[in-house]
Amino acid sequence: MRKIAVLLVVGLVLAGCQPIERTAYNTVVGAKAFLDTERKAHPECVAGNTTTLCVDIAKAVAAKDLLIDAITVYCSGPDFNNGGACNAPSKGSSAYTEAVAKLQAAINNYNQVAKDLQGVK
Repeated sequence: MRKIAVLLVVGLVLAGCQPIERTAYNTVVGAKAFLDTERKAHPECVAGNTTTLCVDIAKAVAAKDLLIDAITVYCSGPDFNNGGACNAPSKGSSAYTEAVAKLQAAINNYNQVAKDLQGVK
């Protein structure tokens, strides 16, 4: 148990050292893998199924999609729009502060929804 706690702390420290767009991207990649597994494990979760599990899977998918939208807004610019690197707003600007806050909120939202989904299982 102690090893897990140490790894978690190291992971959180390292996560703080990377740009927020990288954290968001990594969250999306993990979310896709997690949600693909959940959908495969629960084929009964089709449109209209209102069980708690299926509703939570749908919420997690929506939260992942919202995070992708937030990354697109944060990175949008000539390079990014043509398939290149992220064009984040200039640090220190009000646009940067607002974009970071929105991107962090989208990351936090997905993480909470995924945690709720894991709690239902």
